[in-house]
This record gives sequence, C-alpha cells and structure tokens, in this order.
Amino acid sequence: MTARERIVAALDRRPPDRVPMCDLHFWPETLARWRAEGLPKSAELPEHFGLDRMCCVNDLFEPSFGLPERVLEQTAEQRIYVDRHGKTVKDWVNATRPQQILEPAIRTPADWGRLRPRLTPAADRFNNPAAEADYRAATAGGHFTALTPVEPLWFVLEHTMGFEVGLTAMIRQPDLVAEMVAVYTDYLLAMLALTLARGYRFDALWFWSDLCYRNGIMFSPQVARRVALPHWQRLGQFAHEHGMRFMFHCDGNVAPLIPLLLEAGLDAIHPLEARAGNDVREYKRQYGDRLCLIGNIDADVVATNDRGLIEKEVAEKIPVAAASGGYIYHVDSSVPPTVSLDAYRWLLDCVRCYGGTARCATASP
Repeated sequence: MTARERIVAALDRRPPDRVPMCDLHFWPETLARWRAEGLPKSAELPEHFGLDRMCCVNDLFEPSFGLPERVLEQTAEQRIYVDRHGKTVKDWVNATRPQQILEPAIRTPADWGRLRPRLTPAADRFNNPAAEADYRAATAGGHFTALTPVEPLWFVLEHTMGFEVGLTAMIRQPDLVAEMVAVYTDYLLAMLALTLARGYRFDALWFWSDLCYRNGIMFSPQVARRVALPHWQRLGQFAHEHGMRFMFHCDGNVAPLIPLLLEAGLDAIHPLEARAGNDVREYKRQYGDRLCLIGNIDADVVATNDRGLIEKEVAEKIPVAAASGGYIYHVDSSVPPTVSLDAYRWLLDCVRCYGGTARCATASP
C-alpha cells in the first residue's frame, strides 16, 4: 500500500498492510535538541523516520472577519497586536507558548452585529498563497490531504470571545453563542462549496478544536447538544456527501464528546491524550466498529527515554487498537523536547514491531 492508501484504509476501518505511522507536530525545541544529537538539518521528518505523511491544509480560505492586523507593542520577548478577528492578543517571540487573549473581539450582541456582516462567502476569500502551495505540494506527492478549517465552537471560544468570556456566554447569553455557531457554520459550508467548485479535492475534513480538559467537556453535553451538535451534523453530512472523512482533534478527556460526534458522523478522533484519562483499548471496545482511533501513545512515557517503558506502552496498546483496522499511530500530543532522538527512534521501531512490519527487538542492552 502507499501511505495514502494505508491511512484511508485505517480511517475506513479496513485492515491496512501495517499500522499507519504519523506524527504531525514536533516542538521547535525538540528539533533543535535532535539536531544536536545527530538529526541532519536538511532532514524531511516523514521520510527520515519512515512516517506516513498526513498533510493538513490550514486556512485555505479566510477563517476570520478579515480585519487589518495592528501591532500595538513589539519587544524582543513579546508582541501585542489586534488580529484579523479583532481581538487583542499577546504572542511570545522566542518561546513556544500559547498566545494570551488580552481583550476579546466580541462580548455583546452589538459587537457580533457589527462584525457578522464580514462573514460573507466570496471568491476573494481564497487569499492564502502558503495554503495553496501546501495543497499543490500534497496533491503532487499523492499524499493524504485534509482540509482543516476553524471549527465553529472554536471560532467562538478561541478566535473571538476567548474561553473566559465565551464559556460564561454559553450560560448567560446562550442565544448569542448559538447564533454565532450557526452563522459561522453557514459561512463554512458556503466556502466549502466554493472550495470544491474551484477544483480542490480532499480526503478529509478535519477540525482541530480543544473543547475538553482532563475531566471532560468544558461545558455540559446538554449545552453541546443544543448549541453545536446540529451544526456538526451539517458539516459531517457535507463531508460524507463529497467523499471526505469527518475527523476531529480534541485534547483532554474526550469520553463524553465521542458519542456526540458520532451522531454527527465522526470517522476519526485524535490524539487521545493519555494523561487526561483516554485509553485507546477501552475506546476500541466501545467504538471500534464505528470509529478510527488516532494516537494515545503517552508522550510522558516516551519522555522518560526508557526503552523498556516505551516498548511496554506500545506493546500493550497497539495490538489491541489495531486489531481489524481502525487505528493510526500517533504520540498523544506534539512531540516534546524531553524526548531524545534515540528514544524517538526506538519508539518507532517498537511501533513497526507491534504494528506488524518488523521483528521485535529487545529493550535490554
């Protein structure tokens, strides 16, 4: 099988020739460490490590209100600016840290009423040459390619309101949040239709939206069902009607989220963060006939750099998760700089072994 065929087989819950192997994100500090440990500077990571390439095309069309960006303060350590959504944020220049929202774009219905007209579908919203180049390179290489627009609730909680204001608004201003999610979904569906009309083709529609923490969803499943589920269903239906898999990334404990997403036609969930209590073996038992599981190899275990512990983690999870198809290897987060190059190579050797393509070595010297 080609890498793309292997990934598609797993997503469709058919047995591939081996477990697909994908890691999508490595901290910049991780790569710096590995280069000091012998990784060639010019190395293309999927080819160098023998990974199967999953290409995500971000922001092919404008995800925001398209406001002009304004820098308010710039130092050697940080940058404060008003972004294209209209919120004021602080980014760190030389550190891998989440941006901090200093002032949300939307607090009130009046704020939303002022900005809502800017979510107008149009051909000129395809304005990202970098995303276009990513798409062309992925399709030219025959790689598995996913379109990754902004998920509607993530649009509210991360991109416009921020979590503090947005989560409060879900209780105190539920009609406002519900309207924002509905309108943004309308915008997405219109832009997705334009995307296909322009000749783009994707294997998956993949939303990245961290709606959970270690104890479950950040709001009640009842709120999710009322505010988001009808619109997830619309997006899932669109994906399936156009030959795409419907995929979701969510950190945290996704146990209460999975049943809701399955109602929307979910095909795959990623990355199944182990420290949040997710267990791919339990999910395989519950959902293995309906869902492709991606990840759950504990980055904290890999970061011990202990060969025996790493092999145990892989040996106990992958044979169960991969039985009859429906599993893709992935560390349960971005690969952190606490992982040595030697430990990462050993991890992949273990995945090849327990995923069916190599003889198992031993962790003993």
